[in-house]
Amino acid sequence: MEKANCSNKLFGALCVLFVLGNTVITAPINNANKYNFLAFLISFILSIGVYFLFYYIPFSRLFTAVIWLLSLFCVADTFITFIVFISDNLLPQTTPILIAVSFALLIIYASFRGNAVLKVSIISVFIIAFVFLVYFLSTAKDFNVKNIFIYNIPSFAELGNQLLPYVLSVALPTGILAVFARLNGFSKKTGVLGIGIGFILLGICLLNTVLLFGIALSTRLDCPYSSVGSTVTFGNLFTRLDGLLYFVYLVTSLVKCIVGILVIKKSRDIP
Repeated sequence: MEKANCSNKLFGALCVLFVLGNTVITAPINNANKYNFLAFLISFILSIGVYFLFYYIPFSRLFTAVIWLLSLFCVADTFITFIVFISDNLLPQTTPILIAVSFALLIIYASFRGNAVLKVSIISVFIIAFVFLVYFLSTAKDFNVKNIFIYNIPSFAELGNQLLPYVLSVALPTGILAVFARLNGFSKKTGVLGIGIGFILLGICLLNTVLLFGIALSTRLDCPYSSVGSTVTFGNLFTRLDGLLYFVYLVTSLVKCIVGILVIKKSRDIP
């Protein structure tokens, strides 16, 4: 029983990192407006719904095909986002193909290390939470609360436009987490808790960015939250802490890709 509880805690940590995934790199999206955070909150409800839906749907050939397609999309989307970020912001003079090959080899290696991804997740969650807290508290003095005020009700079209990116990058992929839990015997309640904590951390990133820059400027930045790190100050000293996010982006993107690959591998044995 103690071993099972420990495994579930590791799975919960993995869910947190999976939700952050590549969304923490790009959110808020380029066409975001004042209703973006509302759409984000709605996407949390949708994510929980998708998670339970995929947890209870009986396995079949059709369902397995859907799982594979969703997993492949999830891995490809995360992989491309991470490579573009590294190529544009960290290694602009390095050939993107070389970066892609290096990251692909890391994913393949980690995919064959069994439950190592779970152990990495539990350690990384605390580091990432600490980084987010430091960023938030360090920039709080420059927040403008008016940046998140909503003065009227959005139309369904407007809200849907803001919701779609979160559905594709977060809500639908939580179905993969449900399948991962079923294939490995993890508690569904732990998955829900992990998804909830992941959304809280992702929400902190969104609020930090919008409260600091405003939605108009945030949408013009390729990697909004990374720009937050460039503004962190301590007293009269200007300290560049955006490098901490390179670790965050690497771990969250790596975990999301590995989960997608492991689900494909293990679902091959489903009759």
